[in-house]
Amino acid sequence: MSSNSSDLLQSVIDAHGGREYWDSVLFLAVEFEFSGPALANKGHPGPHDVKIIVDTKTQKVTIAKFGPYYGSWSPERTEVAKIGSPDPLDVRENPRAAFDSHTYESKWDAHNLIYFIGYAFWNYSNFPFHLQSSDIQTSEVDGSTLENGEKWTTLEVVHPDGYPTHTKVQKFDFDAEYRLRRMQYRVDVMKQGPPVWHTCYNHAVSGKFVYPTLRVVSVTVPGKSFFSPFVLNNISVEPIYF
Repeated sequence: MSSNSSDLLQSVIDAHGGREYWDSVLFLAVEFEFSGPALANKGHPGPHDVKIIVDTKTQKVTIAKFGPYYGSWSPERTEVAKIGSPDPLDVRENPRAAFDSHTYESKWDAHNLIYFIGYAFWNYSNFPFHLQSSDIQTSEVDGSTLENGEKWTTLEVVHPDGYPTHTKVQKFDFDAEYRLRRMQYRVDVMKQGPPVWHTCYNHAVSGKFVYPTLRVVSVTVPGKSFFSPFVLNNISVEPIYF
């Protein structure tokens, strides 16, 4: 395992606009529709219209709208309130710890929901540039994967303990243009959830930044059929510069 020296990672960085361009981006304004049966299972049936502002320099996401909620996420703190409510923002410190007592069947409160969408979309939106962090290890997986007649290359990523992401070790598959086509991981906060294939479709470009406009999360559960617990559709990204 090499630390941040992967030729594949550098090719992916270059294909997404390059480091110099990314350093000029302060925030990303992101909108999408969030749906899927897992939301209903967690007590928040969709679809939900989502509008967020993702910080590219620090781990923070401001949620302007997630269904009926607004608030903010950082690894150490979530803030949540209902849109139109006169009540002040409710604050939860150390929000990840609130999942410790959960099981796979546990319902999520609003803080759980904001924590999940916050860390997930901070990682998705800052990809691939955040992988150059000195505490994240990357290496190219030997060989290529044949998908629908295309050869995909794979980057394995090892995050440090406690990093706000789905799980410590993840794999990312890229096509010949170094666009992200699939992510492979588990969702630790789902508690013993099955392995996930998270496929990316219909890429667009905003500024120089390349991103998928459709993300479909798929799993296969023993004794059940292949299904998609989460779908993120009509994704749009608008860079905000210094």
